[in-house]
Amino acid sequence: MIERMRSVLSPNRPWLHLVYLGFFFFAWLYQPPSLDQALVALVAMAGFVALYIFSLRRRDWTVYLGALAAGVLGYAFMPVTIGGAVYLVFAAAMLGWLPHSRRRTAGLLAVALAILSTAWLMQQPLVYVIALLILAGIAAAGAAMGARRQRQEADGEARQRQASALAAEAERQRIARDLHDLLGHTLSVVTLKADLASRLFDADPERARRELAEIQSISRTALAEVREAVAGLRGRSLDTAAREARLHLEAAGLAVSLELEADALTRGQSTALAMVVREAATNILRHAGARHAMIRTGRDEGGVALTISDDGRGGARIGEGGLGGLAARIEALSGRFTIDAAPAGAGTVVSVWLPAGEEDGDA
Repeated sequence: MIERMRSVLSPNRPWLHLVYLGFFFFAWLYQPPSLDQALVALVAMAGFVALYIFSLRRRDWTVYLGALAAGVLGYAFMPVTIGGAVYLVFAAAMLGWLPHSRRRTAGLLAVALAILSTAWLMQQPLVYVIALLILAGIAAAGAAMGARRQRQEADGEARQRQASALAAEAERQRIARDLHDLLGHTLSVVTLKADLASRLFDADPERARRELAEIQSISRTALAEVREAVAGLRGRSLDTAAREARLHLEAAGLAVSLELEADALTRGQSTALAMVVREAATNILRHAGARHAMIRTGRDEGGVALTISDDGRGGARIGEGGLGGLAARIEALSGRFTIDAAPAGAGTVVSVWLPAGEEDGDA
């Protein structure tokens, strides 16, 4: 919900430009309209806002229809109130949201001619005409830049979603391969020994008990192997996890800085930090919308410090999901796990600190 609100309120979206309609009412401060004039103006503006939102959501031929309606409103209201010129500026801005084409260029020229002809009919001074043309040009250029940034954001998010999907699919395939390799042979052996034990149960009870004991041992081993396969990071070092994360992030179009200096990690510490790297990289891919990321480890305060930062949307926090589980794992190792906003005000910094040289088992 928060991400959707940020997207809607982004300065690259056209909806915020509606605040400029407030200029329409400035002339009313020194020349109040009649009740009929005010009602007509408000109804016309409500209709224009509806058409504006509808057309810019579609970004097709309806934008030209919206720009035409804005031009007509400008013609209609400028003789009544000077604030009517805002509609002509909106016509230029609406056309600016469209991709570059001859049709768009023709539309912008038509807006310029509308401004010139309207000002001529009203016998406005040349300074006013030039100012209005400049405002329309600025509005069109600003809209074009916003549309381009919006398309770039959409392309970047699409690449990140694709990279995240590819990473998830690769992980599913890895788990499927591991489960097949681990369980295919193990279950075949268990089946054979179970069949043998059932046949020997009456003829050779002692042999049957030995077979059952072996089945128990094989099952425990298989269960431990399956847990490691699903976890996906047992036996995978921090160095390997960090380099894999960099590959996934770079595949999504991010620039990644990787600085690995930590050494002498216990197996549990390496596993825990590798899981943090994996979860943080996944969150960057799925939610951050970042362009740059950094993964850094080193010695700090007599321990091992891991920092993962990005310049994306920010807003990540420790909850009950993956980050909450990792925080609990780090705290169980006498470490610290924090999530902060980036110093520049945009992005997220995940920081982990673990005491060095303490055996922690398998964690």
